[in-house]
Amino acid sequence: MGSALSVVGTDEVTETEAFKVKDGSYAVVLDEAIVPYSGTNVTVEAENTEGKELFVGTANGVDADSYLDGVAQEQISDVSFPNEVVHRFIPGDPKPETDIGDRDWWISQDTGEKVTKTFDLDADPQVLVIAPANADDNLDGTTVALKMRVAGVFGLSLLGIALGVILAGFAVFFFLRWWSGRIRPRKKDAYHGDEKSPEPPRRRDERKARSMRIATAATLGSGLALSGCSALPVAQPHTPENTPYERTAMRPGEAGKFMTGYTESLDKILGDGGTDLDKIQGAPLIDRTRAQIQIADKAKQKLRAPDFTEVVAGSPSFEAYPMWFYAFGTAAEDSTEGDEQMTQVQLVTRESASAEPIVRSASYIPSDQMPTLMADGKGAVETAPESFDEELSTTADQVSSYLVDGKDEGKDAEGLGEGGFKGFRDYLGDLRDKDSGFDKVDVECKPYEDLDFATMALSTEHGAIGMGEVRCTLTIKVPDDYSLDLGDTVEAVKTNDKDGDTVKVETAHPYVLLKTDDKLSAVATDWNVLTSRIE
Repeated sequence: MGSALSVVGTDEVTETEAFKVKDGSYAVVLDEAIVPYSGTNVTVEAENTEGKELFVGTANGVDADSYLDGVAQEQISDVSFPNEVVHRFIPGDPKPETDIGDRDWWISQDTGEKVTKTFDLDADPQVLVIAPANADDNLDGTTVALKMRVAGVFGLSLLGIALGVILAGFAVFFFLRWWSGRIRPRKKDAYHGDEKSPEPPRRRDERKARSMRIATAATLGSGLALSGCSALPVAQPHTPENTPYERTAMRPGEAGKFMTGYTESLDKILGDGGTDLDKIQGAPLIDRTRAQIQIADKAKQKLRAPDFTEVVAGSPSFEAYPMWFYAFGTAAEDSTEGDEQMTQVQLVTRESASAEPIVRSASYIPSDQMPTLMADGKGAVETAPESFDEELSTTADQVSSYLVDGKDEGKDAEGLGEGGFKGFRDYLGDLRDKDSGFDKVDVECKPYEDLDFATMALSTEHGAIGMGEVRCTLTIKVPDDYSLDLGDTVEAVKTNDKDGDTVKVETAHPYVLLKTDDKLSAVATDWNVLTSRIE
């Protein structure tokens, strides 16, 4: 208790000396896990003397580290009450890439010329960030201090000291009494053979002394516990356990918000002819969407984004960016063709805390094939086992082979002769038909390599789920006496106006790979023409 009193004194709150943030700093960063106390809470106060609006927020360390990477900042490295906070300046860029208040990963946030944030030292730690609320400002003229609530420490300390003094007195008294009895000589007439007392007096005295020593030890033990050796409901010294921060790319409950925002943005972008599409989509999906916009414009049709009635998402935990997750949206009945209920599977990546999530691939599966994701207490889903990663790579090669030769015998995955795979083979058959008039139709296919699908797969209740894509090139030879006409689809995505007798058509074949127990299934509902050119 003496150590506690040396920290807090007789007040209900102990605080550090305020320090002035170094000029040019954009942020002050405190990892809550480094504060070496427990059983109470700490309040961080920041004030600006130049009238600047301040921002204070808490976030997972993965997000805060990524967002402030390379930015000029002041990092608090040690906290010891009531001493001065240890901090260091890290030079860097004057501000992050995006406005601090626009980020969607803040757990809490507030603004003002004077801001405070209180956090519980026994709760899961986060990272606290103080920064200018205005993107063009810095923290010049800002001071920061920390306060810790210590109500009850003084009273309990006095009680502990008093008990300690009393118990120490008892201990000395009994020790001296025991020592005196140990060296006193035995009286000659201590035993007269009284027949009514079969037990000698010395034996009774030793038993009483032994009982007294046991009682004394018990009393001392209890007193020591009461005087500070047990956990008390007040601030206690604590050794921090600094473990790496982890977070899931899509937290529980955020899937619906993400899918709603994505579909609304996509619907607007499709209506604007594809403007700003790169803000919500990335390769390989963006290639397919751009081609669909061109084809719809040629056919004077209007594209629209699907509506989703049920949405779930899953991702593993990450210690750093980039992140990825799967989003599943069950489409409304009028959003897809046919009578079968369909679920769209999206693979989404996020490169940094400053960037927005980008949908990299999207494909449909029948809703009755939607697997069950098994999340832990923090909402994280385990990645697929390494054996499934290998199956993803093998399937990509086998899909490529099937699209070229149409042979599905001996392939590991079922479903290659169905859906979008079969649709493409039928299209090839029509081009190669003798009535088509073409001299020659060749095809080459290979897995899409600019996105490593094999490293982004999730475990499910009974297996795993992953995605893939294959790209093909059709080479179509046209007779000299034929006029070239491959239809509006190929014409809409033509990239040149050169005269020639050979047409090169690029196609995309996205699919979903599902593993259920020992069964492996590749599901493709469609395929896409991407570009065409004359050679």
